Amino acid sequence: MRLLGILLLVATPAFARQVVPDTLPPASPIEASLEGLTLDPEALEELAAWLDERLQDPLDLNTAPVGELARLPGLSPLLARRIAAYRRHRPLTEVDELLRVEGFTPELLARIRPFVTVRPVRSPVRPSGYMLQRVDYFPEQADARYPGPPLRLQTRLRLRYGRLEAALTLESDPGEPFRWDPATHTYGFDHQAGFVAWRGSGWLQQLIVGDFSARFGAGLTLWSMPAIDSYHAAADAPLRQGSGLMPYSGTDEVRYFRGLALTLAPAPALRLALFGSRRWLDARLDTLEATLQAGVVSLPASGLHRTEAERSRKGVLRSDVLGGALSFEHARGQLGLVGYTTRFGHPLQPGDALYNRHAWRGRTACALGVFGQLLLGRALLSAEVGGTLGRPFGLVAALSGPVGRFARATLAVRHLPTRFVSLHGDPFDTRSGTPTGETGGYVGLELTPAPDWQLLAAVDQYRLPWPRYGQFWPTTGRTHWLRLTMRPRPWLETYLQVRHDRAEQRTEAPGPGAALLEATAPERYLSLRWHGTYAFSSTLRLEARLEHARRTRSGQRGTGWLFYQGVRWLPRPWLQLDARVTFFDSDTALLLYAPEPGLRYSMALAALSDRGQRTLLRLQLRPLSQLLLQLRYTTTLEETPTRNIRCTWQFLLLWQMG
Repeated sequence: MRLLGILLLVATPAFARQVVPDTLPPASPIEASLEGLTLDPEALEELAAWLDERLQDPLDLNTAPVGELARLPGLSPLLARRIAAYRRHRPLTEVDELLRVEGFTPELLARIRPFVTVRPVRSPVRPSGYMLQRVDYFPEQADARYPGPPLRLQTRLRLRYGRLEAALTLESDPGEPFRWDPATHTYGFDHQAGFVAWRGSGWLQQLIVGDFSARFGAGLTLWSMPAIDSYHAAADAPLRQGSGLMPYSGTDEVRYFRGLALTLAPAPALRLALFGSRRWLDARLDTLEATLQAGVVSLPASGLHRTEAERSRKGVLRSDVLGGALSFEHARGQLGLVGYTTRFGHPLQPGDALYNRHAWRGRTACALGVFGQLLLGRALLSAEVGGTLGRPFGLVAALSGPVGRFARATLAVRHLPTRFVSLHGDPFDTRSGTPTGETGGYVGLELTPAPDWQLLAAVDQYRLPWPRYGQFWPTTGRTHWLRLTMRPRPWLETYLQVRHDRAEQRTEAPGPGAALLEATAPERYLSLRWHGTYAFSSTLRLEARLEHARRTRSGQRGTGWLFYQGVRWLPRPWLQLDARVTFFDSDTALLLYAPEPGLRYSMALAALSDRGQRTLLRLQLRPLSQLLLQLRYTTTLEETPTRNIRCTWQFLLLWQMG
């Protein structure tokens, strides 16, 4: 009966006889622009919040830095460079003029149009901003060990007037108590982030007081916020375009700086970024035998402070960072130098495990990197060489450009020697934690033989020359990824996707005397997916996905499948309803992931195992043009012998100004 119900859900659109629209109705400009991306949750939240700000204050195509243009989803660093080259000779007079830039398509223009503009020389100054309150309730996370309620509470405030901008974010995770403890830098909410920033047009381009992120070059030396590493971008996946110093008020509790930041323009083609930061980081301390002083054994990055042990690690390590970058912009590219010195209040002293042998130790680290981009005809070459002084330097590089009339391709390489260290770096596709020993090559292809057909493919081959956490000797791996997207009708879109991974993972092998020894064994992972979206009418949108996954490790095979059917209904401009039913069946050790519509500034990712079903309802109301209300409810039933049921209630209120 369940299978029959699934088939009926899938077949329903095929028998529709209503008048369908010319195109698939997007959910919202932000959701439409993020569709198909697979991101780190904090990266997605930060990008969604930035896009929402761009809805209120769009980027001026004639003045926006290349790094900010490249942050727009779908706009690669190559296209951002082409826009910069185009406007040097002829300022844009309207947004549609982007179609004259080589590589731009009407689909990409429609995707970024809400976030860009061409401003007149003098435009009126109006205040804008928003206030947001969000509450998430997790009944099943009520635990006597946690003194705080099973709630995630988040408050956001952001204001902009002309060149001046200010923001504040307050958040507490489930189980974290409200408390006032200046010794651990806790003032009511467990996490606070915010800034006051001013943007100029002369020699002082930007001034930030408070929290900020720093992204330069290809991310090898200094990239303090999570990046978009997704094979779904295929030809654009490994390409990075640093946006420099940016104000920060997100909920990631680790990867940002706090202090003072400046961006100067001593000459039209020169940019000088300078910053100083002092933060108190979470750390697990232990007494060093050699000096009998406290040393840092590990740096927890979860941001959770529920138990007494977690709270005892909060804010015990002072981190001072001084850094900067000098970049030269040219019509054909960019050349830059980035560096920093960081000093910790206690020396870093990781444990004696084999994977820690080449980890950084001591109080002070200095890093230096050289990065650049160069337009070579129709292609873009980007590279960065850098690392921590006293250790071998690493290299990341990528060459991207068109191949014939209907294809684009990217070739990328990365070489990080065994003893390579980058405490604040995040280059493309490093496998775990801060970048360390890895050598890899990547090839991405985008083929568009017809307007309604697109083929994306990627191959990523890598080698880890030294043991990592959970692995006990050098390993290798390879990922194959392929997606074919078809749009046979303006109101119908579907794709087929295949992913095959070959790697080596931790296991145990029998040893002498029936003992179990740590070992590494080959592992294979295969995923097959079909996904379809159908505009049933101008107010009704259907979405379905069927996925099968299989993992083989140490001669044992685990399999799983997932199916979901989603409905989006917009009966009125001020009312939207999302509903989804997901069925899943997999082995306990094999997780299946299903992206879900979340609340404002977030995208949910459900991790499912065992056998069961998951239901989602999201109601969105806009009774006033400035007021948005969202209510989201999810429940997951796992058909185990105990029939485990987990549910979540989420509520959001957003008041927009301007």
